[in-house]
Amino acid sequence: MASVLRNRLRELIDEKSSALGTFITLGDPVAVELAGLAGFEFVIIECEHAGLSLETVQNHLRAARARGLGTLVRVPAGDHGFVQRVIDIGADGVLVPHISDREAAAGAVSSVRFPPDGHRGMYPSSAAADFGAHGLPGVSELTQTLNRNTVLAIMIEEASAVGQIEAIAATPGVDLVVVGPSDLSASLGVIGDPKAPRLAAAVSKVFKACRKAGVKFGMPVEHGGYRLTAAELRDQGAWFLTAGSDSVFLLNAFKASVKAHA
Repeated sequence: MASVLRNRLRELIDEKSSALGTFITLGDPVAVELAGLAGFEFVIIECEHAGLSLETVQNHLRAARARGLGTLVRVPAGDHGFVQRVIDIGADGVLVPHISDREAAAGAVSSVRFPPDGHRGMYPSSAAADFGAHGLPGVSELTQTLNRNTVLAIMIEEASAVGQIEAIAATPGVDLVVVGPSDLSASLGVIGDPKAPRLAAAVSKVFKACRKAGVKFGMPVEHGGYRLTAAELRDQGAWFLTAGSDSVFLLNAFKASVKAHA
């Protein structure tokens, strides 16, 4: 008997006060398995800055499901066709970068929701629908379930977005708001100064707007662009915490071994 669709990331959002993830940039799905074995709760598969193919992403998603991990795919900004494909092949949700205003946020919502909530294209035999073996009575129930389950995360990375954050955070259908410290510091003109008051004020404004709107939020832990510990983020109500990436962890382990044995 077919099982009803599940979305691990949605379960984490609904059930946990915070969750810890990591970025996946390497092509071998073993990296995803290792993240799960290490204790991470979700992974962000990097398709904005890394050269991962869709076939590789699909294998990463399979590995994540096998290890009980939630999944987000960071997509190229403004590429709605790519969004369609990654959610059809089974991503729990997408992380859309460079959301600058409410209109852009609403467009992102529309790209991941079926009508009448959006314009996501119909494909009832997709991997997201368990290839049709979803156990639901019909296509209406299927689209309603996928609309409810699919997670939309957006990134705030420009000063202009901070200026409109109240409207962005309150956009219906936005599940998660993520601060991108590197691009935000660049936009504010304070690259290389993680203690810049202007940057601290911007991050604080984003978090405050998200709390007011009742939307989940967060950012990387102890990021070089703006350093907040996991405890500090949780104290401010952050749900989304990320620590490093597979490639950085591997490089640091290699460097530590060379240093130990040189």
